[in-house]
Amino acid sequence: MQIGIGLFLVCHDTLFQWPPGIITTVANDNVIGFSMILVGVGFIWWAFDDQRSIRWDHILLTVSGGFFFVLTVYQFLHWCFLGLDMPWISNAALTAIIMILAARSDSGAK
Repeated sequence: MQIGIGLFLVCHDTLFQWPPGIITTVANDNVIGFSMILVGVGFIWWAFDDQRSIRWDHILLTVSGGFFFVLTVYQFLHWCFLGLDMPWISNAALTAIIMILAARSDSGAK
């Protein structure tokens, strides 16, 4: 899922239109999309790794949750201020699932 959203962000360079200025430039930058793709590849790599490091699991869940939270809030603001159709509800659900997974992940602490 994260790889697909990252590819979508890379392919749509003018997706975000508000607020005008530096924030829009940063949000539409391909670095954001490629970063999401890398996190998605990291999840796949972690799933196939025999050792499955708990530390990497926590890092990937934290970064992924952060990406989805910021994306959801930014899409919600677009919907509120511009009336553009943005998938903020589905991204909010994905953010909630990531947060639940992060809270239930095994920390190794007893």
